[in-house]
Amino acid sequence: MAAPIPSNVRLADDAANTGKRVRTDTRDVGGTVVHHHWFVPISSRSKKVFHYSGLPVQSVLASAQDAVATGFFWLQVPSGNAWDVAIRKCVLRFATGNVVTLTFPRIVLSRFTFTGTPSGATSPAAKRRSAEPPTADMRTAVTGMTVTLGATVATYLVPQMHAVGQVFAPPAQEWPSGGNDPFEDDDVILAPTEGVLLYQPDAGTASDPRRFTVDLRIEEVER
Repeated sequence: MAAPIPSNVRLADDAANTGKRVRTDTRDVGGTVVHHHWFVPISSRSKKVFHYSGLPVQSVLASAQDAVATGFFWLQVPSGNAWDVAIRKCVLRFATGNVVTLTFPRIVLSRFTFTGTPSGATSPAAKRRSAEPPTADMRTAVTGMTVTLGATVATYLVPQMHAVGQVFAPPAQEWPSGGNDPFEDDDVILAPTEGVLLYQPDAGTASDPRRFTVDLRIEEVER
């Protein structure tokens, strides 16, 4: 396919117009001064924004988790909810103290569906506005839900260190990498009775010293 060729279209003379003005920028295109419309990009969504950073520091576990009975959290959209949930970002930050040669377990963010009435403990959200209550719930226990594990959204590899006595804090692992897509095309959209969960599908090391924190950003969006 050939590259696009700069061009322009001439409009009727507007010198006598007395209506509202529209902001533009001018630019030389092929020797002709043309006007470019000035856009202020905004989301088309009617939405509420929430940040989850209140989970306690998590430990990398010696035993694997199965996601349906054991995991770190389950973010679920209640049955019949009027809002969907868009997962915008999930960041894990790892650190450790006295280190020996360790395993390479994964921490996985995965979709799930559920039945039942969730009743597990919840973790509070930081609201964008105090008048916008969340309708989805971040739960730290799977109580009341029968979970069916879905496809993996993101995988985080627990960092390895070999030298005993070193303390380290590697760079954060972020999904999606490079920040959020401004056009919202990367978002994972959750409908009622769906959710995302974080769990460790691989066994770690006995008395594993590695720890991590979780920062999750979501948007609740009207359908």
